[in-house]
Parts: sequence; structure tokens; C-alpha cells
Amino acid sequence: MAISDLLPRKAMGSKTRGQTLQARIKYDQKEEKTKDGELVSSYMCCPETAAEEFEMSKLLYETSTGRSQPQERDIIAYRIIQSFKPGEITPEEANKLGYELAMKFTKGKHQFVVSTHVDKAHIHNHVEFNSTNLECDGKFNNYKNSSFALRRLNDQICREHGYSVIENPKAKGQRYQEKAAAKRGRSFKERLRQTIDRVLPESRDFEDFLSHMREEGYEIKRRGKSLEFRAPGQEKFTRSFRLGEEYTEAALQERAGKTCARTETKTKRKAAVRNVNLLVDIQAKMQAGKGKSYERWAKVFNLKEAAKTLNFLVDNGVTDYEELAARAETAGQRFDALSVRIKQLEGRMAENAQLKTHIINYSKTREVYKEYKKSRHKKEYLAEHAEEVAKHEAAKAAFDALNGKPIPKVAQLSEEYAVLLAEKKECYEEYKEARKEMIDYQSAKQNVDIILGLEPRGAEKKETER
Repeated sequence: MAISDLLPRKAMGSKTRGQTLQARIKYDQKEEKTKDGELVSSYMCCPETAAEEFEMSKLLYETSTGRSQPQERDIIAYRIIQSFKPGEITPEEANKLGYELAMKFTKGKHQFVVSTHVDKAHIHNHVEFNSTNLECDGKFNNYKNSSFALRRLNDQICREHGYSVIENPKAKGQRYQEKAAAKRGRSFKERLRQTIDRVLPESRDFEDFLSHMREEGYEIKRRGKSLEFRAPGQEKFTRSFRLGEEYTEAALQERAGKTCARTETKTKRKAAVRNVNLLVDIQAKMQAGKGKSYERWAKVFNLKEAAKTLNFLVDNGVTDYEELAARAETAGQRFDALSVRIKQLEGRMAENAQLKTHIINYSKTREVYKEYKKSRHKKEYLAEHAEEVAKHEAAKAAFDALNGKPIPKVAQLSEEYAVLLAEKKECYEEYKEARKEMIDYQSAKQNVDIILGLEPRGAEKKETER
């Protein structure tokens, strides 16, 4: 039994579309829902940076077409939910079917991310696809019967793979007005679900969650055993249990408790991997007017830091000073090399995006430029079409700079951009590790230098620097 649903996404409340996309995609890819991210796949984008890539395509669309929508009407993405009968399908197979459904429904013209959730009895997919197409010159046409077309396509795919479907689906107990509002992205209930799902993971506990909801503009009250919310502009309060079993007050308190436990665990981990600190220069501080109590504290602190440095050296198998100096130098060089590579990738990505813009602009302004060249009154024509002519000439200049190389297609540039973005992400993960390693080794070396008297101190150090 496979069920599908289609929902347009809009910016949530005071959030920008980029923040909204980031929140939704982050929720979809939660580690506890997707087996530590193993059950996430994507098309023409990197899952970890999909929100940024979606946003870039929208900026290119606005640049090339000159069209934009006010926030309350701007559909920024679409969410597909694909659910399966409990025990009928494996998570890996479900992810493959979600990918196939998204590819066929969008005809391969839109970026998408498929996240398979296994935290419920029924395995289900969250598919987020970009409303803007890969060519950045159009948007998904959500025509009147899109949800029915999606359902038929989903049924077809499931039958082909031997999975059951609902032959005669019953209408849900939801009013027509509410269904229509949800499809248009204006359902108060759906917005409330989205806000709760975004706010709750960032809250310390249940009371902190309620405080954050008030900051989002919601009124909150209790009526009997019912927890109720009302958004700005909403006439009546919404009872949380009517949002689904995950949104009852008891369920929300349980989710808030798990969030609190995860936060405490992360805090302990951060404390456990604290960087090696530099020893305190007692003499310099004493000359600055510190008292005897400070001197006693500083000596104890330095003993602890010296012991910590020794433990670091033992744990990492450093047996002599030359080896420590060499490792500190190597760590610094590795960090510098990764920094340079990331800058190179960012530069190439910027060139890629710029060339894509020129290709789109060239296509859009070709006819205007032809008319400009044919015109006998160029000054008058140019005054009326100056922007289009300038864009066309800028695009021609960019193509000339290719030195005879064929002009790539927008889809090719999108593929290249995705590869560059994936490499940048890999480099960035290594960059963070290299940065920590560099700080650890260089801090340890400076501590050892101070202990051995190799590091100039206080007034002596200032004199040396002069």
C-alpha cells in the first residue's frame, strides 16, 4: 500500500525563503530518521547544500527573466510524501522508489532530495523538489490535477515493482477549503506543523519550546487537556492533537525531552574535545599589576595545562621536540592547502554561475539585439532597450573569452556546479579537521616552548619583536 501527497512550500512567517528551505531540508535529513543520513539521495544537487543550490537557481531565474513574486504568493519548492505499508518494503528500496517517482514526476527538469524516514512503523519518503527548473527560465506548473497525476504515477511505479496500492482510496476527513489551502501553501495547520518541526529541535525543553512559539507570533492557551495555538490573522485556535499523533501535548513534551538530552550530550562532547590551552605568562601578568592570589591561581592553572599538554603528546605518540615541531608545521601546511583549494572551488563555482547567467541572458535578448543591429535609429532603439543590449553584449564578451571552446549548455553547467559543490563540502569537512589539528599541535608546541624556555616572555618578548 503506497500513498502519495503533494504540498507547495512557501516562506514561513518572518523567515526568508532560504531560511525556510534550510529548515525543511534539515528536518527531512535528520540523522535519527534517515539512519545517520544513509537514506538520503538527490538529483542535480548535494543533499547537504540543497537549500543553497535551490536559492541560487531562483536568483538566476529572477535575473534572467526579470520576474518575481511577493512572498505570500511565491512557491519556493514542493514536498512529496510517499508512504508504504508497514513491513512491505526495505528502507533502501523505498528510497529508490522515491527517487524514481521524483524523477518521473518532474521529468528530470528540477533538482530534488529524497529522504527516507524509518522512525515510524510505516517507512515513508520526504521528497523536496525545487519549483525553479534546471534551466532557470521557468517554474513547475502545478496544474489543477497535479496531485491526482502524482497518485496515478506512484501507483504505476509501485505495481511495476510488486508493491500494493490502495485501489479505492477513501476521502480524508478534511474539508475542501482546508485541502485547497494546504495545496496553495496557506493552511494554518500545515504552517503550524512546519513551525513546530522547525522550532522544537532548537528548544532546550518544553517551556522553552512554548516561548519560541510565542516569539514566532503564536498565541498559546490550554482548554482542559487540550493545547491550542493561534497564528497572526487566524480566527480560531488550532488544537495541537488535530495536527496528528506527533503533535499532541504529550508527544511534543516527549520530543522536547529527547531534544534536551541530545543538547546535553553535544555539550559534553564539546567539553571533552576542548583544544589545548596556552600556558599563562605569570611574569607578564604580575608586571601588569595582578596580585598574589592571581599568582597562586596561575601556577595551579599552568600545572594543569602542562599536564594536559603532556597527555596530548603521549596520546599522539610524540616523543621528541623535533617531531612535535614537524607535526605542527605539517598541520599548518595542510590547513593552508585546503584553504587555497576551497577558495579555488568557490572561484570556479562563481565563474560557473556567471556563465550560466550569460547563456540565459543571451538567449533571452537575441531577438532584441538583432532588431537593434537592423535599426536605422540605433540611439532611439538603444535608449528603449539599453538593458537588454548590454546583457547581450556582456554575454558575447564572455563567450569570446572562451577562446574558441564550445559554449556549454545550462544543464552541463548545473552538473559541473553540483560536482564542485560536492568537492567543496568534502574539502570543508577535511578543512575543519585540519584546523583543529593545526590548533592542537601549534598550541602544544607553544606550551612546550614556554616550559623549555624557548618562548620569549613579557618585556623580553616585546623587546625581541622590536
